[in-house]
Amino acid sequence: MHHQLKNIVNQILMAVFTIALALLIGAVLIAISGNDPVEAYKMLLTGAFGSRQRFSETIVKTIPLMIMALGTSIAFKAQLWNIGGDGQFIFGAILSIIVGLYSGLPAWLILPVSMVFAIIGGGLWAGLAGWLKVKFNANEVITTLMLNYVASYFLSFLVYGPLKDPAGFDFPQTEMLAEEYQLPLFATGLRIHAGLFIGIIVLIAMIFFWKSTFGFKVDMIGQGEPISRYAGLNVKKTIIITMILSGACAGLAGWNEVYGVQYRLLDGLASGYGNLAVVIALLGGLHPIGICVSAFFFSALLTGGAAMQRMTDIPYSIVDIIQGLVIVFIITRTAFNWNGRRKVHAK
Repeated sequence: MHHQLKNIVNQILMAVFTIALALLIGAVLIAISGNDPVEAYKMLLTGAFGSRQRFSETIVKTIPLMIMALGTSIAFKAQLWNIGGDGQFIFGAILSIIVGLYSGLPAWLILPVSMVFAIIGGGLWAGLAGWLKVKFNANEVITTLMLNYVASYFLSFLVYGPLKDPAGFDFPQTEMLAEEYQLPLFATGLRIHAGLFIGIIVLIAMIFFWKSTFGFKVDMIGQGEPISRYAGLNVKKTIIITMILSGACAGLAGWNEVYGVQYRLLDGLASGYGNLAVVIALLGGLHPIGICVSAFFFSALLTGGAAMQRMTDIPYSIVDIIQGLVIVFIITRTAFNWNGRRKVHAK
């Protein structure tokens, strides 16, 4: 227990150090551009936390990012590089809204059933990449990336075609979900919604997942093929299930976005959340608590960065630079702390 607590603290401290270093270099760049870094970061903090409404927006963004990053961490722990979060997010969203718009189920059944369909959609989309890996030894980086494009174009086809809102004035979007199907809001005028409880449940479940038998198997797969086979694991089966679980989280995040924020499908719905989830998972050291902290930071950066652009002359690209610096530092940290794990091949 003491050792686990020490690891958690170390991961959080490393994440904080990485963030602080990225912000420091960002401050230098802001100063070079002729702006005041202190004023810029003050506006960024104000934009993220300066009012109930802004803090609400930060939490709203934290929920799907955290859920997706937790799913990403499952695959990464097994040395399976699932970078297809956007596609899994999209398919979860598509299947979930079909339930809300066309199933005709009673109102009290819509939310749970649509959630299950979202989980299935995201899980199967990632499971397809897992199956391609075990069947043809296809590189999951390539397959999940390509499946992102397939999902994105399929979403565009739907919102411009069969699912397009006839009263949408040529906007690429579906009809809006009925109000009784939408996740309840915490307060009038704020967008923070009951999906927060789903995020907390997923976080707690993930903590217990890594203490479970299957969590141990996933971690064992990540230790390398010889070790996992020596332990008697069915590598192929574990790879597919791991990818399904990883994608299921992304699909759940898609459901959260549709039923808690947008209330419809929109073209470009994923907004690059999948790419951010990868960074968040790595920044958090693949640990649930670290991921939660990292997701909150990136959400504040996104929300505050938009406000900083509105209230100062500093372009939003500085936020992209800070994100890029975090990625560089994560890669550097990984290179220096590589623990000798080997990539698993499904043979």
